[in-house]
Amino acid sequence: MKKLTCPKCGMEVMGGSGFWGASKPYCSFCDWNLQLVKEIEQTSLRQFPRNFLFFAGFFGLVGYLFKSRIAFFPLIFLFVFVVGRAIASWRKLRVLESAHPTAVYENARTSIIAPKAIPQEERANPHQYIWALTKPRRIRLKPVPRALIMAFPASWIVIAYFGYLIARNQVGGASPFVAFGDLAIFVFFALVWSALGITTIRSARRDRKLLAEGNIAMGTVTRQELSRGKHQTSQIQYEFKDATGRRIYGDGTDQSRELYEDMEVPVFYDPDVPTRNVALCAATCELITD
Repeated sequence: MKKLTCPKCGMEVMGGSGFWGASKPYCSFCDWNLQLVKEIEQTSLRQFPRNFLFFAGFFGLVGYLFKSRIAFFPLIFLFVFVVGRAIASWRKLRVLESAHPTAVYENARTSIIAPKAIPQEERANPHQYIWALTKPRRIRLKPVPRALIMAFPASWIVIAYFGYLIARNQVGGASPFVAFGDLAIFVFFALVWSALGITTIRSARRDRKLLAEGNIAMGTVTRQELSRGKHQTSQIQYEFKDATGRRIYGDGTDQSRELYEDMEVPVFYDPDVPTRNVALCAATCELITD
């Protein structure tokens, strides 16, 4: 994980990705995100008995049905990861507690926080250049949305052609039920692809207008979590104040995967409809600064 600094005190944070998965970073100096990290590990430990009973029952059922010890080996391999994850959470909680004893740590921290912490006004603002850009700002689509939008019109020519062939075979074929099944699968694929393409095009049109002509505000991340699945994405929720001082909320996918609670993120919004906004890290477009 790229080195991050604490949004509270400016010190380098700890935690992040490891062998047993990704966890939230935290600051060992000012306790930023520390309680949240503890709650995550405690939740993982509370889930261990349930997971243990599930795998034990599954092992017993497989052994009973197959009457073979060979079926146990791949399942035991998975079981080791469940136990290992619980041990990792337990060890991490012990490290957090021993490194931050409540009574002693609080007294010591107040005596050293002044000389070591980096004041907010002295920290470099990596987004300062955005305010210097004049409207309309120059933008371009990011590689993945650009490729998807370019391929979408051409793909419909291919979809229409093969759809015609399948429909023709269904009408004149000897087994219409088989052809109907092929057509249903093809239509389902076309609908999913259309939904993906249309959603991307609409997002690109919205983001293009907001980044080029919208107002800018500095938002604060209020929540961050990783989505489940093989390819995890970082989902964030944020809040910011518009030109009138109203507090506005938004959410999106942090494509940089570098933002966590209390960190700042530039937000582009429509001054007439501030709820129409997008964080820079979640936009399908990017600013051109050269």
